[in-house]
Amino acid sequence: MSETPEFEMPTPDPALKKLDFLVGEWKLKGSTIEGPMGPATEIVGHESFEWMEGGFFLVHRWTSSFEVGGITVLDSGYEMLDYDPAGGRYRTHFFNSLGPYDDTASKYHGNFSGDALVVTGPARITRTPNADGSVTVDSDVPIGEDTWAPMMTYDLTKSA
Repeated sequence: MSETPEFEMPTPDPALKKLDFLVGEWKLKGSTIEGPMGPATEIVGHESFEWMEGGFFLVHRWTSSFEVGGITVLDSGYEMLDYDPAGGRYRTHFFNSLGPYDDTASKYHGNFSGDALVVTGPARITRTPNADGSVTVDSDVPIGEDTWAPMMTYDLTKSA
């Protein structure tokens, strides 16, 4: 007679709890930076972060708008954040309204630098919690080997 092993529920890596500062509904307001996308323009929108059932993935949804060359760009999408214990880093996979999924360009990875989550892919995104409960998001684009230029910056403030 063989014994059937008991099923054990998997548990999320404790490192995922560091992402809790992002959980909630947020108003987005900031600006693009004068540079590759043209003159600086206002960016506004909404973001939300919530844990998927089980706690292994943080689901990020957003809708924003900004102008590039006089054209209003509507950007909305989904991002899944998780933690890879073998690699010791956070990973993201995003899908947005500006183009098809690309196996290379739609993935980011990184870690915390102090209190800020910094992930890098085709751009570098830094999410920094502030003392007042807001979060500052800075997006940079590469302009050479290990050299970055600011593309946009905005603040997330909790929605009522």
